[in-house]
Amino acid sequence: MAIQAMILDVDGTLIDTNPAHVEAWHRAFDRLGFDVPRERIIPEIGKGGDKLVPSVLGREAEEQVGDTLREIQNHEFLAVAKQQRFRVFSGAEEIFSECRKRGIRTAIATSSNEKHLTATLESAKFELQGLADVIVTRTEDESSKPSPDLVEAAVEQLGLPAADCVMVGDTVYDGQACKAAGVAFLGVLTGPATEAELLEAGARGVWNDIASLAADLDRALDISSPAGVVPV
Repeated sequence: MAIQAMILDVDGTLIDTNPAHVEAWHRAFDRLGFDVPRERIIPEIGKGGDKLVPSVLGREAEEQVGDTLREIQNHEFLAVAKQQRFRVFSGAEEIFSECRKRGIRTAIATSSNEKHLTATLESAKFELQGLADVIVTRTEDESSKPSPDLVEAAVEQLGLPAADCVMVGDTVYDGQACKAAGVAFLGVLTGPATEAELLEAGARGVWNDIASLAADLDRALDISSPAGVVPV
């Protein structure tokens, strides 16, 4: 059985926004008096705020100020997006055209909410709407990665079995979400995770960036298919 759809993360995979998310969280923590160094935030990037705050500050702080921190972070990220021009990674457009040539459908699954995604795309001058068949952002009633909700929502909107889909991401949380959703995972090294960490999170293969994956797409699709799994 061959792969019929590719699901892609945005932040750190297609567009270089991870530093902006780190900065926005750093400002939010600082505003409420929490001394959280950027180095502590970096490995948490890839999670949604519903997971990041309790991971960094603990459950008690989440219950007391979690919603406030997320509101501040939302505001700060939008401010950074207006001030900066986010870089689109080489190969970000090509991966969609290469998939289309092979009859592979495409979807986006991002832990960003719709407003964050819009600000990201406007900053980067990246027209995602005309490239992806399906776009899934996080809503209030969905858990973010590493929960599988977003990946499962993308699979549902594609109308395909999970085993017929593969996702590309830059964090271990993408891999954990894929594993829970029954979707194959491919990693890129444009985020905070190392190759070893991505492989440990279940990646079938790891590439330097989305451009190198697009250039190696046939092999990537082959190792992602159920028939491409080598029994242990």
